[in-house]
Amino acid sequence: MEKFEDLDRKPRTGLFVAFFSWLCGICLMLFATVNGPIRFVFSLLALVIVIRSFGKIDKVAPRVWFIVLAIVWYLLLTIIVTIATYDPPPAAS
Repeated sequence: MEKFEDLDRKPRTGLFVAFFSWLCGICLMLFATVNGPIRFVFSLLALVIVIRSFGKIDKVAPRVWFIVLAIVWYLLLTIIVTIATYDPPPAAS
């Protein structure tokens, strides 16, 4: 049987992993889409987010979910920004 503290901690850990993986995905998307030397700031910021998050997450499964969700957010946000940026508007007839 799980302790009461563990049951209370699961939703909080899930929200923590979801939010910080989203932030990491945004930083990676900005690294991929922004030109110039500022892009490396986004890369380092993503690395700092991962290091800080792994310091707070003590189990392996949430860490794996963090990496998977960060990659999913990165791909999804990159596709959205690419479509919004490079898709030409429809021609008026």
